[in-house]
Amino acid sequence: MLSMSKSLVAAVIVASSFSTQFALAASKDVFPAQPALTGTMLNGKPYKLDTSKGEVILVTFWATWCPTCQAEMPTFRKFYEANKKSGFELVTVSIDDAMSDIDDYAKQAKWLSKDNQGFPSLWRNASDYQDNFGKVFATPTVFLIGRDGKVIESFKGGIKAAQWKHIKAVIQKHAGPAKS
Repeated sequence: MLSMSKSLVAAVIVASSFSTQFALAASKDVFPAQPALTGTMLNGKPYKLDTSKGEVILVTFWATWCPTCQAEMPTFRKFYEANKKSGFELVTVSIDDAMSDIDDYAKQAKWLSKDNQGFPSLWRNASDYQDNFGKVFATPTVFLIGRDGKVIESFKGGIKAAQWKHIKAVIQKHAGPAKS
């Protein structure tokens, strides 16, 4: 009987340590060790995320039906234009169900032009699309990748002024040579 009680106590301790580990893991964002993303851009050209170039990369998952995304996309474009020569890359990924939703949106959105995007824009539901960022439920969801190729952090929802300043500071830290 005493041996059975010891076994039960040991089992409870082991189970509680596992549940504590899982609770801690669930409470933190888990990022891919090496971010990967490939597919065909909206302009028809192939794309593969290259984290080896030493750029700061912002990958944003958005949707045409998301009012916050619609409001923020012009800001993303302006931020990209202002920082691209400092070793900054922007990648947008639509999580819309149908490509026709993106096509319809592109007709009225000033920031989205399939032929002259300036930065990679992809559709997550395309047959050749692959990434390892996991399930994205909230839009927008943004991943900030540092010059070392690792995900630094993610933002869910609209990016606030302090977060833009933080992203700018990450870009300016160890900025590479200016691109032409």
